[in-house]
Amino acid sequence: MTAPDRDGAVRELEIASLAAGGDGVGRDASGRVTFVPRAAPGDRVQVRIVQATASFARAELVEVVAPGAARVAPGCPHFVRGCGGCQWLHVARAEQLAAKQAIAAGALRKLAGLQIHPITDPAPALGWRRRARFHVERGRAGLYELGGRRVVAVDRCPQLAPALDAAYAAVAAATPPDGELALVLGCHGGIAVATERAWRGAARLIGRAGITGVLAGDAAHGDVIVEIEPGVWGGPWDFAQASAAGNAALIAQARAALGPGPGRLLELHAGAGNFTRGFAADGWDVTPSDATAPPRPPPGFVTGTARDVLAWLAGPWDAIALDPPRTGAAEAVDGILRAAPRSVLYVSCDVATLARDAAQLTASGRYRATDAWPLDVMPQTSHVEVVMRLERA
Repeated sequence: MTAPDRDGAVRELEIASLAAGGDGVGRDASGRVTFVPRAAPGDRVQVRIVQATASFARAELVEVVAPGAARVAPGCPHFVRGCGGCQWLHVARAEQLAAKQAIAAGALRKLAGLQIHPITDPAPALGWRRRARFHVERGRAGLYELGGRRVVAVDRCPQLAPALDAAYAAVAAATPPDGELALVLGCHGGIAVATERAWRGAARLIGRAGITGVLAGDAAHGDVIVEIEPGVWGGPWDFAQASAAGNAALIAQARAALGPGPGRLLELHAGAGNFTRGFAADGWDVTPSDATAPPRPPPGFVTGTARDVLAWLAGPWDAIALDPPRTGAAEAVDGILRAAPRSVLYVSCDVATLARDAAQLTASGRYRATDAWPLDVMPQTSHVEVVMRLERA
């Protein structure tokens, strides 16, 4: 067995692939896997070991000795200065898509009979974010540095939709209070802003750069709730898919995977109703639910955890749809099996927890995973959305 390197040891290696967490992956001379942030496939790099065991190591990039074909100029000065907001701005888009396809396939490989469709690329490479959070430290807004908690000041961000970028620039220039800062762009152009702490200058931002409201601590100035999608409302702190184009493709894929009604559909983790309207338009009798009610819930909304809703509401359900957070829906698996719907539609932003939950559903022998559709709705990051359909066996 190879002895671990000591922290600080310098090694040279070639990067072969990208990992689910975003790091480049290579092997040292002994064959030990090494994870390197900001490396690209094909790079020959010099790295400094920051953590090492007998089976793997983590390292920081010291120098790109010879760039690989997948490496591109990042095009953002903040990225070059160490901003951790983007993981793959230095990686060509084709290589990003290939990596996400491989990550999805690798995580779901144990689901027998599953067809994994080619990844789709609905969002623009840059300028796609309609929702974002920043950190403010000593009056300067920005994002955490790669692998650390120091705030790298950011005046403009190429990931933001142009209208949101202009609003962010106005907020950042106004010296917001220290703490978290959130912005969201509505589908009609209105922008709501929130700061974690009270802010005397908050009201003066209304009307500038499309800003319709500012929530400063507990004090609301103007309209702090915007229509994110037609019929779907939320504020700066509320979850919404970050890309409008990516979300449209995600909704379309979920509707196609579920298929048309009629039938009774229980929707778990429905949030503000992002998928609800489409399912209803397809003829389903939808009961949306989530642990917390959104600002303007869709009709028939039930407040409760997925586990509780499955226990409270009487079936039978023809289908169950769910879009849980990254932690997945392990607590809902037993309830889904008891409800025994004809089909299950699972939308996931974390392919590892999707694989875990799907394995539990299929291990019963009562369901089989038939199809999975990966979508890259967050370019320049390692995140991938997957829509999966499971059918009763």
